[in-house]
Amino acid sequence: GFIDGILTGAIAPEKQSHYLGIVSGEVKRLSRLVSSLLDITRLQAGEKKIVKSPFDICEMARHVLISCEDRIEEKSLDVAFDTEFDSMSVIADHDSIHQILYNLIDNAIKFSYDKGLLEISIRQKDRKTFVSVKNEGKGIPHDELPLVFEQFYKSDKSRGLDKTGLGLGLYICKTVIDRHEEEIWVKSEEGRWCEFVFTLESGR
Repeated sequence: GFIDGILTGAIAPEKQSHYLGIVSGEVKRLSRLVSSLLDITRLQAGEKKIVKSPFDICEMARHVLISCEDRIEEKSLDVAFDTEFDSMSVIADHDSIHQILYNLIDNAIKFSYDKGLLEISIRQKDRKTFVSVKNEGKGIPHDELPLVFEQFYKSDKSRGLDKTGLGLGLYICKTVIDRHEEEIWVKSEEGRWCEFVFTLESGR
């Protein structure tokens, strides 16, 4: 509609840049939606292979945090990076786990209170590695916790904050972890904090 308004002259020239910005944002959002849906389709069809190899999950988490540094500083977040060892090996699909970590940390930053705590914790137990991403923020209502990994889930309380989300990120996380034959879950206290935890096979 905005494009038609510009082409027909219904939108004044001085307002065209504003409406083109809106159109650009929507095109990018739809592009992300199509890309995410294609990823899901490939995963479900088994076309996107899970190739497991050993890598350092601590190093990966550090790199993701560094890539989010500007946004962390914008919200003046305190970051706690708590790992059992400086280097911890897991056996998993490197790129898929990077996508999961980025998605969880990105969400944690997005829904954190300003000056809140962002905590990344990595522990090993019984040949499993437990990766936790926790924030201080609005959290998730108790009755919505069973729904968070469903396609297109977006909490009613998050809609005002999340203008660009698609509601597919957590579903993709769950699909990838299921393909690894591992587990992912969420805990939250509404109005205080939210924590996502997933497991991976520990390296030897």
